[in-house]
Amino acid sequence: MHPTLTGLRSDPCPPYDGERSLHATFTASYRVDAVPGLFDHGNDTLIDMLGPARRLVVACDSTAAVRRDLLVSYLENAQSRGLLEDLIVVDIGDDHEPDTDGMDACDALVDAAVKVQLGRRDAFLAFGGERIGQIVAVTAASFRRHTTAVRIHRDLAAVVASLRDGVRVRMAGGPISALQRQAHVIVDEDGLAEIPLGPAEPAALLALALLDRSLLDRLLTCAPQEWRAEGLAAVLRLCRRPGPGSPAWQVGEAWSGFAPKELDAGRRRVWSILLAARVAERMRLLPADTRLKLTALARRLEPDLTAARAVTEGMADTAADAAAVRRWRAGHEGGRGVLAVALPTAHGVELVEADVTVLETALAAAPEDALARPHADVTVLRSERIVPAALRAQARTTVSAGFSVGFTERLLDPGSAALADLLPTGGDVLALVDPYRPDQLHRVRRLMAGYQREGYVARFTILPVTPTDRAKTLDQVTRIVHAAEGLGLGEHDRIIVVGGGTVMDIAGYAAYLYRGDTPYIRVPTTLVGMIDAGIGLKVGVNVNNQKNLMGAYHPPLACVCDPEFLRTLSQDELRCGLAEAVKIAAVCDAGLFDLIRDHHPDVLASRDTTAVREILDRSIRAMLQQLQANPFEDDLRRLPDFGHEFGHVLESLSRYRLRHGEAVAIGMALSCCLAVHTGHLSRTDLDRLLTLLRATGLALYDPVCDPDVLWRKLHDDVIPHKAGRLHLVVPHQIGVGGFIDSIEELDVRMLHEACAELRAWTRKDHDEPDH
Repeated sequence: MHPTLTGLRSDPCPPYDGERSLHATFTASYRVDAVPGLFDHGNDTLIDMLGPARRLVVACDSTAAVRRDLLVSYLENAQSRGLLEDLIVVDIGDDHEPDTDGMDACDALVDAAVKVQLGRRDAFLAFGGERIGQIVAVTAASFRRHTTAVRIHRDLAAVVASLRDGVRVRMAGGPISALQRQAHVIVDEDGLAEIPLGPAEPAALLALALLDRSLLDRLLTCAPQEWRAEGLAAVLRLCRRPGPGSPAWQVGEAWSGFAPKELDAGRRRVWSILLAARVAERMRLLPADTRLKLTALARRLEPDLTAARAVTEGMADTAADAAAVRRWRAGHEGGRGVLAVALPTAHGVELVEADVTVLETALAAAPEDALARPHADVTVLRSERIVPAALRAQARTTVSAGFSVGFTERLLDPGSAALADLLPTGGDVLALVDPYRPDQLHRVRRLMAGYQREGYVARFTILPVTPTDRAKTLDQVTRIVHAAEGLGLGEHDRIIVVGGGTVMDIAGYAAYLYRGDTPYIRVPTTLVGMIDAGIGLKVGVNVNNQKNLMGAYHPPLACVCDPEFLRTLSQDELRCGLAEAVKIAAVCDAGLFDLIRDHHPDVLASRDTTAVREILDRSIRAMLQQLQANPFEDDLRRLPDFGHEFGHVLESLSRYRLRHGEAVAIGMALSCCLAVHTGHLSRTDLDRLLTLLRATGLALYDPVCDPDVLWRKLHDDVIPHKAGRLHLVVPHQIGVGGFIDSIEELDVRMLHEACAELRAWTRKDHDEPDH
């Protein structure tokens, strides 16, 4: 979908014609293995499953119990055999009494990962219950934008929870979620057999029984000691179909709000599943005998018979609380009047689309009542069947990522419709705004009020976001996530980001973490935002003084650029944007390099000329071309990283005194000097690049350029981020990029000479008289 171009003024400059878009997909996978003898020292199955990982962060909770020590002994044995380099064990609070929630729950793991210098090829390992698995999965999905996570569970409830999440793992009790590119769950078979049925496992077995009716019959007749084995066999069948993340796993979730408050979490889930069965029976979707079997199984599974009667009898033979039903109904007022919910049917669990009034009647009906003609208002959208069992099960799903980049003018003017095509009718909007000018919040509020009057938006909220690298933190992200949750944003709503690269990084990461289904729109207000940050997939925040340590690949719905914003920027901001333009030109487009050389004064003067528009357009196209070829950094050799390897280090060393573009400019200069020392670049082209950077007013050197510190940072920060290799981007000639792939090609002496040369260039600048 493309933004409507409105309010175009008469202008001698040509329009921005042609398609600017990125279209990409990747395959996310889910795998579950059931392994006996998992921690036997002679069994290398777990080590093999960790792949190339040589450093581990291991997180355990009380569910692991005595087997925690077996796991640690196993890993220490692997370390002694040279199969692992280092590991650190973190003990997390009890699964049922969390000390922290949201992203705060990930802090201890992030600190441990930094301490052990966890790189992209390394891994997080969870051992315990549902919550520890979720915390580890969310942390790993964000650490360095993607790090492997393996989850070991010894209870069925945690395994079923992982299947319910699929590749999009959700933190229980909140809006935080994360997309796992590779979800891997291992069932500790020996540990599963050692402990009695846990408080959350009856609900897990009930859900499995609804999905696999042959399991329902077996659980009613087999011995209690066989329940887990039967359930595990069903897990492996159901991983194939309906598959991880299917709506079928949500059976009962829609009704959890009706459960009596005095029940614990496990029994609330039992209650909700039984209510779903009662609703389906009243809608004539589920045979009465199946519902009765399910109730009988619930009584059999519950070890506390008094509680079992409260759960099964207290709900199954009465209607849901009338006040709760009214609140539920009120929550859906003003919607489409139709809901899609997972309900048990004669065939298994199916995604059913039903009118809200039909569901309300089914919830409130007396036991003997049933809907006479339910199928007039009920549509089965998807049927979930099963296939034969396997000892290992895998599933894959394709995730699409794509967006367009459009240009418009006077986007914030009253009456502008530039964003109209991107706003769903009747949706809510959370606008995240960089208040870099005094009237910016007012202008955005006025714009959204206009969209509201025209019916494009039902409600909107404006939230200012401070755009400094020091404020580019998880606290900012959490603030936005809580705001989105308070508004109840969903897939039919929008998040709009009006700001520069820092604000878009913060907001994009918040949009990624917030349930993962509310699209966001970027409106960049800086040159860096328009040609770099606004058109990339990467979002993230700084942690422990490390640049973008936590983040994701999360594309917007669209990026809408208005060059008039450039007139509001200082020259320092414009220089930072030119640094990003020089970056992509130096390694991808020699013609763009010449354009910048000849017309950078017009950019710095905020002139709207044909050449300036061409600089914007060619910078964006070159960047999109590079991203299209490698959108999710499966190949860590990325030309757009030119200058950023040193740049991110310099930003951190300066405590963010250096702006991003300023640090990148010095990073380019350092990389090019090393390229000359290693024979990758001619001195003529080095002089051309340094001369252009100086002409734009960008520094080539800064006092934080300590060569010994930089050498150490290459080893400690850059190489772990690039999975054990350097992959330093350097131009081979202006417009053609390449790489110094191995740190062995360099030595600290070269860095000393590079810093000395750039320091000399800086002194020459100061010695030259003004003309």
